[in-house]
Amino acid sequence: MSLRACLIALASLALACTAHPASATAPVAETTPRGEPRYVVGLLPLHPTTPEAAEEARAQQARILAALTGLIREAPMSVVHPTVASPATPEEARARTEEAKVNALVWGDVALEGGKLTVKLSSFESTVGAPSGFWPMEYTLADPKGRELLELDALRIGQALMQESLLPMMMRYQPGNVRAMLEALVSKHPRDWVGLNRDIIERRWGMLGRLTRDGALAEKGYRGALAEVTAWRANHAATPGSDAKEAFYSVGLARGFLLQGRPREAVEVLEPLVKRMPGDVESRLVLARAHLAMGDTSPAAALLRPLADEGKNTAATRMYVAAVVRTDSGLELTQRVLNLLVEKNADDAMVRLVHSLCSPGAARVTELKAFIASHAAGDWPLPVARYLVGELDEQALWAATKDADSHTERIRRIQAHYYLGEAALSGRLPGHEGREDTREARRHFEAAIGTHAFHHPTYDLADFQLEQLRRGLVAGTHREPPPNGEATWPNG
Repeated sequence: MSLRACLIALASLALACTAHPASATAPVAETTPRGEPRYVVGLLPLHPTTPEAAEEARAQQARILAALTGLIREAPMSVVHPTVASPATPEEARARTEEAKVNALVWGDVALEGGKLTVKLSSFESTVGAPSGFWPMEYTLADPKGRELLELDALRIGQALMQESLLPMMMRYQPGNVRAMLEALVSKHPRDWVGLNRDIIERRWGMLGRLTRDGALAEKGYRGALAEVTAWRANHAATPGSDAKEAFYSVGLARGFLLQGRPREAVEVLEPLVKRMPGDVESRLVLARAHLAMGDTSPAAALLRPLADEGKNTAATRMYVAAVVRTDSGLELTQRVLNLLVEKNADDAMVRLVHSLCSPGAARVTELKAFIASHAAGDWPLPVARYLVGELDEQALWAATKDADSHTERIRRIQAHYYLGEAALSGRLPGHEGREDTREARRHFEAAIGTHAFHHPTYDLADFQLEQLRRGLVAGTHREPPPNGEATWPNG
C-alpha cells in the first residue's frame, strides 16, 4: 500500500520524529516532542475574475485575515503571504505549497455579476497530500445582511482552517499543538463553523485521546460526537452522511474501550451497528479485534470471512488467520486466504511480507526473494524484506528508514517494527530463527505503537498483536520443521 493511498484513505482517514541511534539497535518509542513547530498557512490574494470584483476580493481577503488573526492568538498557527501564483491544478497546488514552504496553501476566486457576489476558495495540505474545497459562498450585495454574512463566513473559514490543521498535526505527532488548537476552537457565534460542527470538534478530542493512548479521553470525545449525532437525528431522518458519522464515531468509541482494556464494551457498541450497516469495513475490523481480545475466535472469523474472501484487505486477512489457525481446517483456510490476498494484490510489498511471515515452508523464502529481485531495491518496505532474507544487515535496515520528511520516516519505522514483530512470532527474525520469540515480538510491536503513526494500517495490527500476547497467545502463524534439518530462513 502506498503512503499516499494510505493517507487519502484516512482523509477518510487517517502523525515529528526523533533521530535514529547510530548503532544497529532498533529505535525506541518516541516521547512527546519538546518543541512542536507552528502550523503555517499560506494565504494568497483572492483573485477577482472581473475588474468589478476587485474591491470585493480585497475586502473579503481582509475579513478572512482579520478573523484568522484573532482566532489564532492563543493557537500554534501562523499566517504568511507567499509570492507564489495561485495553482490551477492539483499538481500545481502540491508544487506551489512546497515552493511556499507552508503546511497549507489557500487561494480563491471572487466573482461579481448582476449584484451577486461569489467567493470560491480552495486549499492544499502538504502532509495529507491532498487538495480540498470550501462550501459555496454566495451573497446578494443589495441584501442588508450581506455584509454580516461575509463577516460570518470569514469567521467560519478561519475556524475551518484551524480544524483542518488538526489531522496533519496528529500525523506528525504534535499532541501539544493539537490540544492548544482544540482549546482555541470555541464557538464565537451560534452559526459559526464550530457551532455547526460540534460533533467534529468532539471527534478530534477523541482522536487526540487515541494519539496519546488516553483511552478515557478517546471515550469522552467519541461519546460527545455520538451524542451530537443522536441529537441531530431527533429532528431529522437518517442520511448516508449521518450513518457514516455514527459508524466512524462508534469505531472511535470502541477503540477508546480497547485502550482501556474493555473489549466487551467495544463489542456492545459495535455489534448492533454491524448488523445495521454490514458493509462498514472499519466497524467489522474493530469488532472482530474486540472479539479476539476476549478469545472469541468464532464470531471474529465470521465477521472477517467476507473481507478475507475479497482478498483486498490485508488487516482483515491477517486477523482472520489468527481466528482460524487453531481450528481443524486452519492450515487450509489460512493458505486459501493468504494466496488469494497475493493473487489480488500481486505487486503489494506489504501483502507479500504478510503472506511470507504467516505461511509455512521454504518456498516462501524463494517467493519473497523473487519478488524482491523484480522490484526496485529501495522501494519501501522492500528493505524489510531484504533484511529478512539476509540481503541487508540490521544497521542498513534502520538507515533505510531515514528520510528528510519526519512523517515519511515515521511511516517507514512503524512498518519495519510491525513486520519484525511478525517475523519474531513466526520464528523468522534474523538471529532468532526457528523459535517463536514473544519477547522480541512484543518489543517490536510496542515500538510500532511508539511511533504514534496511528493512521497507518500496521498500527491497529500491532495493537491487535499486543492484545493477543497479553492473553498469552501467538496470533496465528504457521511454522513447520525444516526438511532434513535445513534452515528455511537465512542464518537459521
